[in-house]
Amino acid sequence: MVSILSNFVRAFNRAIQVTAVPAAIIFFTFIVSPILHAQDTTDLPDAPEPQPGSGVTIGAGSTSRTELAPLTFRERLRIYERSFARPESMLGPLFGAAVGQARNNPPEWGQGSEGFGRRLASGYGRAVIAKTIGLGISSLDGEDTRYVPSHETGIWRRGWYATTQTFVSRRPKGGYMPAYSRFAGVYGAAFIANYWEPPSQADAAHALQRGSTALASSVGWHIFEEFWPDIRKKVFRR
Repeated sequence: MVSILSNFVRAFNRAIQVTAVPAAIIFFTFIVSPILHAQDTTDLPDAPEPQPGSGVTIGAGSTSRTELAPLTFRERLRIYERSFARPESMLGPLFGAAVGQARNNPPEWGQGSEGFGRRLASGYGRAVIAKTIGLGISSLDGEDTRYVPSHETGIWRRGWYATTQTFVSRRPKGGYMPAYSRFAGVYGAAFIANYWEPPSQADAAHALQRGSTALASSVGWHIFEEFWPDIRKKVFRR
């Protein structure tokens, strides 16, 4: 375990070094600069729930609307920070590294703890960059990417709702818009990863594949978020 962690740190440092310029630009543009001007310190939960009398309507078919107060940048930044402590932030890269290890993909990274560390670092690095780009885009266009349970009935209706939430984001005053921040994040990170990926993977085709895989994993996680409360109640009786 110590060896794996050590190799992960070395590989992640290598990834950061080769992407230092774009990463620095993203970090300063979307995080440091807005923080210097942020005044609102209001806290906000990651997944808002409808409250009685709040004017929030969730579910009730395809014509439903979700009305939430617009997010301040400070609130967006808090959600961004918390996202790295959420299970999917590590489970996704871990699963991807395990699959790559089993398939020996990319072959240049080999096997053993060093190979696994590189794959894990690559996956986690893409996740960090995707979230950072997403923060910047959503701050500009005002989209709200938080997942809100459907409160629908029926497996298929709820599953369809969870799937579509990967491709759309809520507008602050109700309705939906394309999830530009998510698309820009996953595909932007996938192309930036070409800087540290080995030659066999550092091209547009593989970058598009990485981005699409990340998007598909978002679908799976949203489905999990939709049904987890029911599973938890049945398994843990809570």
